[in-house]
Order: sequence, then structure tokens, then C-alpha cells
Amino acid sequence: MDYAGFTIRDIGLLSAFFSAVQLLAEVPTGYFADRIGRIASIRVGAVLAAIATTIYVFVHHKTGIYIGVMFEALGYAFMGGAGQALIHDSLVVKKLEHEYTKIMSRAQSVSLIANAILIAIVPMTYAINPAYPFAIGTLAYLLLLITALFMHDVKRSISVVKLKIPILKQIVGKKNLLLFGLSYGVIAALYTSQADTFNVALREYGFRTNLIGWIYGIASVVGAAIGPIVHYLHRIKLSRYLLVDLCILIMMSAAAYTGSPYLLGGMMVISISFWRYRNIIYQSYLLNIYPTAYKATLVSAMSNLEQLNAIWLPLVITGAIHLTTIPIGLGLIGLFSLGVAPVFYYSSLKFFHRDPTPVALANQSVSVV
Repeated sequence: MDYAGFTIRDIGLLSAFFSAVQLLAEVPTGYFADRIGRIASIRVGAVLAAIATTIYVFVHHKTGIYIGVMFEALGYAFMGGAGQALIHDSLVVKKLEHEYTKIMSRAQSVSLIANAILIAIVPMTYAINPAYPFAIGTLAYLLLLITALFMHDVKRSISVVKLKIPILKQIVGKKNLLLFGLSYGVIAALYTSQADTFNVALREYGFRTNLIGWIYGIASVVGAAIGPIVHYLHRIKLSRYLLVDLCILIMMSAAAYTGSPYLLGGMMVISISFWRYRNIIYQSYLLNIYPTAYKATLVSAMSNLEQLNAIWLPLVITGAIHLTTIPIGLGLIGLFSLGVAPVFYYSSLKFFHRDPTPVALANQSVSVV
């Protein structure tokens, strides 16, 4: 961002733009994966992501960065729900869908090992030439494309039927569903929307810029180490898991408020390691509630709840910092998180355990095709 001349406000706007593109693309790309094919969607996503990183290599002005971010957001939208749906379909065929959390967490663990290696290499190449890390990214996406060319879709046990979307009146009328959707999106976006500002905070607190990458590398190693046991989180009571989820988020803001780079860095390691897996747990709950052939669309819709809030939250976060200071601004965001937490906790318990409306809504929908 420094290389392109971005300020902290520019970073907030760029993050909001990324989220807006993903918000518009998530469900259509998920529907593409469900109707055309999961593998086809992954291939398209890999091509778009490779185009994005190639743009970053050769273009270093703001307009070019925005174009690259648009391609990157589209690429992630095509790959995200399709990959998760492909894995769930494979498990259904093998009658192992109850192992979704376990398999996904172990797959994430393996990917984090590769991620840690890349993170260790990238900072060194940046010192040589700022364009080199993006060139490595292009090579990685091309490797993914080549791999996807040798993959094939899994035959689905549930036949593809007409896509049905709940009537807005029915959703609004179901308090637990509405509260969960609104609060889940805010909490999920709070996890991701503060990442860039935490990096800026570390530099302002005196942490060496070339060492920030090591925080993400250590987080990847820790994440890889806990991956094989993460599925046990799905076996504990949901009420306890929710408390862990919310405590980690709020402690992040508390650490940022102290102004200590080491406390913030330590909490970033814990938060990033946990964040790598948190969506897997919630996806598992959701896929169990909605037994549907449109898994990619469903996972994408869940991601949309996050992206909707990731449009305005970066603007609020960077605005709070701009009007005050980094510690106070991030502290205010922590207070906001504390206010949303009880709503998310209550609505999640009602939505996943005691409220039968999701299945009912699936049967009381309006066909759109």
C-alpha cells in the first residue's frame, strides 16, 4: 500500500470496495458453481486471481490497484463457495458428511504450512523488488489452475432442483433468523475488517515493518498445529464455542487499545489462528440445517452476510482512527463489538438449536428460475 501511495483512509476505501464487489458476486458465482460445476468455478476463479496479481506486478497507481482488487474479489468469489461445496459433496458420497469439520480443518492445516513458507519468503523478495511478492502470487494461482484442470466434479446425491429463495417477509418475520443474519455478518466482518489497521497500529507502536510478516507466519504455523484437533470444537456445547469466538474478538481490540506492539502481535497470532477455522464450524452447522443441492450458493450467501458489513466497517474503523488516535479508535471498535456480542450469542443459540424455521423457510420459498 505504501508503494502505491495509500493513506489509512485509502486503505479503508479499498477494503470497502473489495467487499462490495464480493457482496455482488458471491451468490451469483455460487449459483454458477451449483449449476455449471464446482471445478469450472474454481478454474475461473484461479484465472481471475492470477490476472489480479499480474496487474499488481506491473501497475503501481491507485486506479490500477482498484482494477486488480476487483479481479481478486471476483476470483475469490468464484473459488470460495465452490471449493467448500465440492468437499461437502465428496463427503456425502462417502457418507461422511458428519466429518466435514474434521476434514476441512485438516485441509486448512496443510494449506497453512504452505502459507507459512510463502510468508517467510515474501518479505525477503519485497526488499529486492516490491513487485516480486505479487509475481509469486501469480505463479501460485497458475499452479492452482493447472491442478484444477486435472480435477472433476463429484456426482451429487441430491438432484439439482429449482433454486428457491425465502420471501423477505418470511425472513423478517422470523426474529431469530433475522437477528442471527445481521449479527453474524457484523461479527465476521469485525474479524477481517481490522486486519490492515492492526498492521498500521503495529508500525505506529514501534514494531519493525519487515517483521510484521512473521506474525502471520507464526499464526499459520500455530494454525497448522491445531488444525488436526479443531473439529473437537464442534463437539463442545455451542454456547461455549460462541464465548470463545467472542472473547478472542474483543481481546484483539483490548490489546490494540493498550498500545503494546507485543501484546497486539500475540493476540493477532491467536486471532488469525482461530479465524482460519471459525467459518468451518458455522458452515457445518448451516449445511446440516439446509440439506440442499445448492451448497455453493448457500455458503456464498453466508459469506454475503460478512461482505455486506465489510463494506461500511472499514470506513467506520479508519474514520474513528482519523478523528481520534489509533489506540482510541480501535478501542471504540472494541466497545462496539462488546455491544453486538450479546445479540450474536443469543440469536445463534436460538437459530441453530431451538428455532426450526430454517427448514420451514426452505419449504415456503419462491422459485426464481
